[in-house]
Amino acid sequence: MLPKRTFTQGKTGELYTPSSLESAARHWPPNRGAVANAVYDTVRSSMKGQPDPLVERAIRQAQREADLLYRLVIKANIAVLEGWEQRRREYVFLLGYLSAEMNEKATKKRVQTLRLMLLVFLGTVIMLDAAIAQLVTEHLSSQAVLFRDSSAKLAEQLQMATNLSKWFNMLAVETGAAEINPEELRNSLQSAIDQSVLIWVNHARMEMLCSFGTTEETHAAMDQAFLLCESKSDKGNNGADA
Repeated sequence: MLPKRTFTQGKTGELYTPSSLESAARHWPPNRGAVANAVYDTVRSSMKGQPDPLVERAIRQAQREADLLYRLVIKANIAVLEGWEQRRREYVFLLGYLSAEMNEKATKKRVQTLRLMLLVFLGTVIMLDAAIAQLVTEHLSSQAVLFRDSSAKLAEQLQMATNLSKWFNMLAVETGAAEINPEELRNSLQSAIDQSVLIWVNHARMEMLCSFGTTEETHAAMDQAFLLCESKSDKGNNGADA
């Protein structure tokens, strides 16, 4: 029979639900183990009286699916927190640049140069927000995926993007430069957003298979991850050349 994995849980035996990625990390890997244990108990209870081989296959499949979802949640939160400090530094720099142009006699040429810099910043934030939204819709049944600290930091980055685009557009109108349309920018990034979600899902699946899959399945997922990263690198280089 499939052995039940045991992990340390809270004193009450209830599943631990973290409010932040930091608190989740302090309980890693018991969180994943608690999920696996809960799945084991639920499936075995619901299939009571059925043949053991059938029950074991159902348990393993349910544990795979639960672990994949758990890993996707962690990946989404890490993606938000990893870029937060850098976005804050970039925001201060761009805000200073924008302020200087607004207080001087800005020229159309300089404003257009500033626009290109802002598009890089805005694109990064918009891609992150859109990728998380797409991940939630396509793979997490539209359930909230971010912990409280991650959600606050994503909201902060989105507010930065909103501020910069709004203030830049005021300057663009004055100088006759092209304005920034966040919705158009978001649409133009859809291919990159799709690929980001695909990479997250593939990496999460590869990590899940290391615990719950066969050697063949794991190797196949690793090969796919390599191809996706290679494709992303090629697209990035082409974009840089353009």
